[in-house]
Amino acid sequence: MAKHFTPDAPVPQALPVADDDIVAADLDLCLSTPSTVVVSARLDVAVPEVGEARSLDLALVIPRSQCRGERPTLAALLQAAQAAVARATRAGTTPLLYLPRRIVAFVAGQPHLIPVF
Repeated sequence: MAKHFTPDAPVPQALPVADDDIVAADLDLCLSTPSTVVVSARLDVAVPEVGEARSLDLALVIPRSQCRGERPTLAALLQAAQAAVARATRAGTTPLLYLPRRIVAFVAGQPHLIPVF
């Protein structure tokens, strides 16, 4: 579901990462199974053809083998974020081109920036 966002909104704080490359926060999950965790995220995009900005809800699918409990490694989170962005924007092949601006994951409902772009 696309929502509108304000590009001038404050930048969310960076996602905390421990020294061992594990995300140091309990991310908001959409789903947790024995083989995967699915993290709630939001992609903020610009839509230049219509001169507006939007937000798209994303689900970042991460193999549990790349997690400690329900906390993924930063590398796994980044890889899942890149794959979700490619799906959401169809890698730039949609007639209405979305230009990704930032992606955030949520910790206790609060947005945290994922350093993808």
